[in-house]
Amino acid sequence: MSYSRFGREAEYAAGSCLTNYGWDVFFSKGSRGPADIVASRDNTFLLIQVKSSTKIPRIRGAEIQNLIQMSKKISNSYPLLSLVHPHLECNVNNNTILFGNYLINFFILPQWESVDFLK
Repeated sequence: MSYSRFGREAEYAAGSCLTNYGWDVFFSKGSRGPADIVASRDNTFLLIQVKSSTKIPRIRGAEIQNLIQMSKKISNSYPLLSLVHPHLECNVNNNTILFGNYLINFFILPQWESVDFLK
């Protein structure tokens, strides 16, 4: 599988996961801009950058800063990073979501706090 196909599949997995938790999900066309996904529920918006890798994902500081700056311009919005891995025994915490063949984690930025969607 190509890197771009794996990345797009990871975005769909993260978005589908959010849909299962009651969020309305919109994907960025061509993954352009700071947020790959915008999710909304009850006048709250999640601006999500998705990173996927079979190893440690590459996270660029400028991408994170752009996402944080974007969220400051939109009321009731939160910048999140989603890390998506193929189903491996790695990167597991109490909030890791097993979704199909993937392990998915969401972190609120800039605190890097793991998000618990079950609360």
